[in-house]
Amino acid sequence: MDDHPEAPAVLAAHDQFWQSYARRDLEGRFAVCADDATFIGTGRHEQARSKAEYRAMNEKGAEQFPWPFTIRPIWTRVRVFGDVAWTECDSDFSFTHDGDTLRLVLRHTTILHRRDGRWLVVHVHASEPDHRLHEGEYMNIPAMVVRNKELEGQVAERTRQLMLEKQRSEILLLNILPEQVAEELKSSGRTEARLFSDVTVLFTDFMDFTKAGERLSPSDLVAELNDCFTAFDRMLPERRIEKIKTIGDAYMAVAGLPMPNAEHAADIVTMALEIQAFMKARQGKHRFGIRLGIHSGTVVAGIVGVKKFQYDIWGDTVNTAARMEQSSLAGAINISAATYALVKDRFRCIPRGAVEVKGKGPMEMYIVEGRL
Repeated sequence: MDDHPEAPAVLAAHDQFWQSYARRDLEGRFAVCADDATFIGTGRHEQARSKAEYRAMNEKGAEQFPWPFTIRPIWTRVRVFGDVAWTECDSDFSFTHDGDTLRLVLRHTTILHRRDGRWLVVHVHASEPDHRLHEGEYMNIPAMVVRNKELEGQVAERTRQLMLEKQRSEILLLNILPEQVAEELKSSGRTEARLFSDVTVLFTDFMDFTKAGERLSPSDLVAELNDCFTAFDRMLPERRIEKIKTIGDAYMAVAGLPMPNAEHAADIVTMALEIQAFMKARQGKHRFGIRLGIHSGTVVAGIVGVKKFQYDIWGDTVNTAARMEQSSLAGAINISAATYALVKDRFRCIPRGAVEVKGKGPMEMYIVEGRL
């Protein structure tokens, strides 16, 4: 069955339509049947162009055989696309009367349309599956052929529209969440917060941003931020780095989650060097400098809330990375001793000694100058 949230409601309408027929409850059957419903079987007489014609056909059958019988689905598939849905089903029809039993396997496709919040049957095609190669050979009433084509066209067009909407939704979701987290959210409707013990966090912050805001128009200030952050975003995929968020003029990213990455520290430092080079190249254009801070350690990552949710990370590692940025020098990449231990054999780093950090006391720091 389709995992669409409306699939159970579609199946309930389908079952009422067919099981009411088996009980000879025509009121129950046609309560979920649209006025413009059509029916096509394999025989010339098995055709109806409206609910009224279809009901008259059923009433005649009930007069000839008024006794209830059983319909047991052998297999059923449900597909839902917006306001259009259909079921495909092979069912065992079993008729017993006066000691005689007749069994018949029928294949039926039931198309439903949601109207005013209710799923109603709009078209039924029933046949014997063993003779399916001959289906439609008696469909020689032009109005029936046109109606069938109209329904097929509606389903195809609605399917195309929904596929486009699904693609747009996928792109939007992946702009908000990491791919693995997005897949988990789609499959289960929720995500679990997870502990990641080997990650590296990067913070950047523009210097004199408040003063720049005083002399620039709001549109120029936002344009400047957009140019910089767009450039930073383009550095992410190659380095297996996840952007977490921007906070005003601060930019926050992390490597090592949601997929483990043994090169997390080197990847973040490489990106920091690329950001540094980008900002230096813009010296004739940009109106403020930048500080960068990096720290490695353990974080908890996940989604909180149900509205305007975002993927975020928490823990002392995040706080320490922010302190590294705040303690950095103008234009410099300031890293903690924990990050230095992971990258010292690949990058040229200058020790700063112990620097006093608010709320943490003295901490060993290093300035990254480039690759070895």
